[in-house]
Amino acid sequence: MKQPGEIKVLIVEDDPFFQRVLQKRVAGEGYQVMVAADGREGMKNIVAFEPDLVISDWMMPEVDGLELCQSVKTGLKESAPYFILLTAKGEISSRLLGLETGADDYLVKPCDPGELMARVRAGLRIVLLNQEQLQLANAELVSARDTMKRIAELLPLCSVCHKVRDGDTWRHLDEYLKTRGRMDFSHGLCPECKAQHRPAERPEERKSA
Repeated sequence: MKQPGEIKVLIVEDDPFFQRVLQKRVAGEGYQVMVAADGREGMKNIVAFEPDLVISDWMMPEVDGLELCQSVKTGLKESAPYFILLTAKGEISSRLLGLETGADDYLVKPCDPGELMARVRAGLRIVLLNQEQLQLANAELVSARDTMKRIAELLPLCSVCHKVRDGDTWRHLDEYLKTRGRMDFSHGLCPECKAQHRPAERPEERKSA
């Protein structure tokens, strides 16, 4: 899990005074902070800064917060940062529009600084947990791939019974892979074995029946 000094937060706000207030408040938590004055600059900073969380005003010149949110969530998909949208629009329809566009959270301005930081901390817990789970999944995938590579390169195979050597023991291949490669198998017959071991009824047998 990232430490506070490793966490990145981007603030996109066109009001210089409110931007400074937000920057001071967020930086006071120990996070790395970058600011942008509109959605166009915010998009560039998201690419360069790669924030874990974005706090963005809705109403801004050039590209507004809703357009920024939609572009980020559509373009980055699972890698997109947690997105908190701030706006003076308090109507239910506006809240629904913001959330349906992809915003993870929504606050009406003027908002209480304590509530905002509580939302930020909650959002960061979610996004950091997702990042940790993704890292674990990737590590397991790399480990499984390396295991299979070692099996392919080093596995002694009996040329007669096709058992493989596991230390001092010879095992069937499916048994070995289940214990070492974390795999499971279902069993069936290939066409050749089915024809040899379970031949179809002979035509004369069908007639006599």
